[in-house]
Amino acid sequence: MTWWRALERPAVVLLLIGTVLPIAATGRVTAGLVVTAVISWAFAVAVQIAAAILLAVSVPTRRVSIPAALNLLFAGHLPWSLWLLCFSMWAASGMTFIPADVAVVISVIVPVTWTMVIVAAFCRTVLGTTRRGAGVRTVAHQAMIWSIALTYVAWAAGGWFRLVG
Repeated sequence: MTWWRALERPAVVLLLIGTVLPIAATGRVTAGLVVTAVISWAFAVAVQIAAAILLAVSVPTRRVSIPAALNLLFAGHLPWSLWLLCFSMWAASGMTFIPADVAVVISVIVPVTWTMVIVAAFCRTVLGTTRRGAGVRTVAHQAMIWSIALTYVAWAAGGWFRLVG
């Protein structure tokens, strides 16, 4: 598999993000909003690509090439893709009987859990790790993704002291 081919799924994820975030924020989609969202959120997909590559290179005896591993891991983006679609529809619907921050915290439980199962299965089947190796790599992968994501959110909110306080 070539690198160009391996980047197709991450590109689809980025296009999905670029489409659903304007829906959640404004209730509509325009080419300008999609382009702006894609540019603004490209770093999130880049972080996921970097984490996937680090995960793949952590197993020198992996069963597939790094581009193939990247492609296969991004095939497991389904839980988050569904969450993005559902959450944007909820946000655009105007249903405010649940505060947005509470809705986010509660609703991410399913994709977080589902993603951990997918990453562990990926490590076992695609990378050929032991069950323990898959567990360690899954925790490390998720810790990397979430620490970067939460740090970004804290930075965007004006720092950790504003979020915690």
